[in-house]
Amino acid sequence: MPKTLKTLLLCLVAALAAAGLTNERAHAEVGNPNKVTCMYPVWVGYGPIHIANELGSFKEEGIEVQEILDDDMPNGVAAMERGDIDCYLRTVGEYQGLGRRKDTQGIIIGTIDLSTGGDGWVADQSIKSVCDLKGKTIAVEPNLPARLIMQMALKKECNLSIKDTTLTDIAAADAIGVFTDPKVAAIGTYEPVLSQVVAAHKERGAHILVSSKDQKDLILDIIMAHTGELKANPDKYVKFLRAIYRAVDYFNANQETAIPIIAKQFSITADDFKATLPNFRYTPLAEAKEFIGTVDKEGRVYEIFNEAMDLNLEFGSSDVKLVPQDHIDRSIINKIQ
Repeated sequence: MPKTLKTLLLCLVAALAAAGLTNERAHAEVGNPNKVTCMYPVWVGYGPIHIANELGSFKEEGIEVQEILDDDMPNGVAAMERGDIDCYLRTVGEYQGLGRRKDTQGIIIGTIDLSTGGDGWVADQSIKSVCDLKGKTIAVEPNLPARLIMQMALKKECNLSIKDTTLTDIAAADAIGVFTDPKVAAIGTYEPVLSQVVAAHKERGAHILVSSKDQKDLILDIIMAHTGELKANPDKYVKFLRAIYRAVDYFNANQETAIPIIAKQFSITADDFKATLPNFRYTPLAEAKEFIGTVDKEGRVYEIFNEAMDLNLEFGSSDVKLVPQDHIDRSIINKIQ
């Protein structure tokens, strides 16, 4: 789930371009059993990959991992389809978008983090519940997790659709400015912008109306592998996941050391990173196995997949009903002890 201010993203894109790390130049070396090229957005929830690289965990497993930061989801999907990358990280809901079909490259093999308040909606003082938004103008960037959160809340609490509101498309990073318009009753975004909107619009009685902590497990970040490469070289993905979950354990046991490493990767301060900790958590191996399931039993991610699928079809960000059995591989994570 991408979480960055527009200025930070522009700086990162410029830095990557200068370093020659744009996705046109990256290549997964399909058929190489010892290399993984992994693309992910600018979001600290993906930090364990960088921790594993910095601590040498991937090298200990005998693999090389190239990291590519890119917030643009169409770039990631296209790069996976071309074979330029063989690993990509996004939420379950985002995985389903952009015209995905059964044979589109990319299959879910693990989880990495869970949003516990980092995505949500700010409303003005006249809005006491999501049910009050019927007929009102709300604003959100369409493909971000906040949209799914609102859809689920409206469905559960009021039996309403997001189509019962007047929906306006925005860039999530612009939420503070957009909410100056009194016609906008609620706005969806992510942290730290979410809290910044509340702080900047006290005169409107701005408050967090609903967030990912209210929708159990809905905003779950997953690790996907290039489908063809997974079939050709499954062992490298076992090594890849094992190093990642070792990095999660390292983070949980050594936060003072780990936080600066991750913060530097995303060009934020350690204090800024610490401020995000209440809003997400990494999924250690045992929990990731519960989400994915055992070889013989489907895990919770199958339910999440179906919940997100229904919401994406309702909204129109997906045009074909996908079934989780075609898009989740339980075999890799269950080879890890």
